[in-house]
Amino acid sequence: MELSDAQSTLLTYWSQWQQENGGQLPARRDMDVRNNQRHFSYVVVFDVLKDPLDFKYRLVGTSVRQNTFGDYTGKTLRSMDGKGPGSKIWKFLTTTLETKKDQFRKVPYVGPNKDFMKSSLLFLPLASDHIMIDKIFLVSHFMYDLT
Repeated sequence: MELSDAQSTLLTYWSQWQQENGGQLPARRDMDVRNNQRHFSYVVVFDVLKDPLDFKYRLVGTSVRQNTFGDYTGKTLRSMDGKGPGSKIWKFLTTTLETKKDQFRKVPYVGPNKDFMKSSLLFLPLASDHIMIDKIFLVSHFMYDLT
């Protein structure tokens, strides 16, 4: 598994928090923004909505905004073409929600930067009450084609 520096750092922090807290899930407030600030430009935070299930972009980091087709803050996946039920991002988020475990996925890059060929996504579930997931942290990495 080839994690970026941001993915590795935030996964380590998330995992250590879980180990130190009896396997419970960290809340958004437990993620150390101050000491990990340089990594947050690669982060997307999704709110998990219920009835019907949906995922709302709460925060979209600057690197993510620069390497995708805009700032999706405030939008839901159901409201966006190609991102609702049946899409890859929907499947990754629902799997994270169902398993309550971190996930790492390599995916083809789709975005405005023609120099990138692939990307990887790390999904980390968060729970305000440390049990029921209400947010999902996504840490992205965009990779250049070095050929």
